[in-house]
Amino acid sequence: MIVRDHKDAEKTAVDEEKFISRRYTLRADGMGHSFHETYVKPGCALHMWYKNHKETVICIEGEGQIEDLTEGGKWDLKPGVLYALDKHQQHILSSEKGMTVLCCFSPSLVGPEDHDEQGSYALLDDDGSVLQR
Repeated sequence: MIVRDHKDAEKTAVDEEKFISRRYTLRADGMGHSFHETYVKPGCALHMWYKNHKETVICIEGEGQIEDLTEGGKWDLKPGVLYALDKHQQHILSSEKGMTVLCCFSPSLVGPEDHDEQGSYALLDDDGSVLQR
């Protein structure tokens, strides 16, 4: 059994200009997915395109918006609202006052991933080497 708390997740946190991602489980945990808590900082909009991963996200605190740039559409996010990027959709996630979401990635992240210029994570091997951009 894996048991972790917020302090454990801080050890693998990625803190960028627009968001903080705390990574609770990663590929080395053998779950087949990775699980993250992401805080979108107030007034920020993140353009993302997970070409190598699928992602399911649920808002747990604050409010924001998800815009699908691939298929079209905008949806308001508030606690209890979930969205899933099942077709690698390009999207913009934004929040005026700050928002916390829980995210599940498949395949799982290794840990050091950071968004590239297109808003994507490279697909990494277990040792952190790039398999696919």
